[in-house]
Amino acid sequence: MESSGALLEALMKFKPPVYVFGGFAEDALLYGKSMRSHDDVDVLVGREELELQLRNARIIGFSSQEVRFEPVEGMPMVIGTTDGRKELEISVYERTVEGTVFFHVPDQDGKLFRVDLSDGVFDHPVPNLDGIALRTVSPLALYQIRAGITMLGSFGPPRAKDVASQEALHARFFPNASPESLRPRLTPVPLE
Repeated sequence: MESSGALLEALMKFKPPVYVFGGFAEDALLYGKSMRSHDDVDVLVGREELELQLRNARIIGFSSQEVRFEPVEGMPMVIGTTDGRKELEISVYERTVEGTVFFHVPDQDGKLFRVDLSDGVFDHPVPNLDGIALRTVSPLALYQIRAGITMLGSFGPPRAKDVASQEALHARFFPNASPESLRPRLTPVPLE
């Protein structure tokens, strides 16, 4: 955590705010402390603020940037950046006119789907991670992001640590809900 603590603190100062998801968010929401080493820090930003957040990343030393995932041509979904020591992955979400947060990913056969998250993605109280107030997506959004990707087989079968994290989120935050009731809405995107 010590090597990532300064990065997490710097990210929490970004304007507009960014929201951590992935491993650091799981550790913050489930345990309040870092439980394992992490390869990178994952943050979620809106499409309309992407350029501003990339500039914010450059200001704190993350100048090497590359598109790592672009399921829709011309609309990168994941941009990786590094300061030479640490990795930061900036993932992009979209919003419907009604405010629903969504993203696009292909299934295992390459067919594109829209993954809609439930309301309240950014409304969870700020948890602490090793003493750092860490703005995260909600537990349900965290669960649904991984569930959607897993259901579609977008990146192959889930890793053991991903399965364990999903089970821990379910047990802690949604003990009386069926996994099916927690799934995000998946909608095939028609070819144009």
